Amino acid sequence: MGLVVSVFVCLAMTTLYVVPRVWPMRRTPPVATSDLMLDISAFPENWWSSGAPADFIVRLHGERECVQAQFFPEGSDRRIYGAYHRVFRYRNEVDALYIYYLDFYGGEFLPWHMVTQWAVPEEWSYESPVADRLKFACGEVDMSPLGPPRWECEAVAQYDEYVSVFHTELDPDYMTLQDVERILVSIDERMALYLRRHTQ
Repeated sequence: MGLVVSVFVCLAMTTLYVVPRVWPMRRTPPVATSDLMLDISAFPENWWSSGAPADFIVRLHGERECVQAQFFPEGSDRRIYGAYHRVFRYRNEVDALYIYYLDFYGGEFLPWHMVTQWAVPEEWSYESPVADRLKFACGEVDMSPLGPPRWECEAVAQYDEYVSVFHTELDPDYMTLQDVERILVSIDERMALYLRRHTQ
C-alpha cells in the first residue's frame, strides 16, 4: 500500500511540474504587464504614487516577469505605511494556477508578526466577477519596534497567466475597506480590458 501511495505522489508531483511547461503559452506576444498595473486614480485623493511601475528584479515565485507599483498617503511621516501592487506573469494559466496555490494562496498569508489571524472581515462582501480565483483577508500586524500594531489587508488573484497581489494598510484616515473594494474593482476592470474579459 505504501508503495502505491509513493508512486501516486511521485506521478502527481511530476505531472504538476511538467504540465505547466508543455502547456501552450496563453498569448503571444503577452500583454504588457505594466498595462495591468494600478495607477493613482484608483486611490483616495490623499494618496500619491512613488513613481511609474517598475520591474521587480527579484524572482520570488519563478515568474517570467513581475512589475511593482508603490503608493503612500499624503501626510504620513512613516513610509512603512502605504500600499503596493504587484503583477506576476507566467508562461500560461496552468503555470500561474500551480504557483498561485503553491506559493501565493498560503504564502502571502503567513502568521508572521500577527496579533490576529488573517481573516475575511465580516463586512466584506466583494467577489470578483473577473478573476479565475481570489483570496482576500485582513489581520493586525505587530510592527514593533518600527511602530504600533496596524491592520493590513491583502488580495491575491489569478487572471489567466497573471497573478495580482495588492497589499495595503487599513487606517480610517487613509484607507478604508470601501477604498480597498474600489481598488480591487479597478484591478478587475484593467484585467477585463487588457485580457479581453467581461465583467458581469
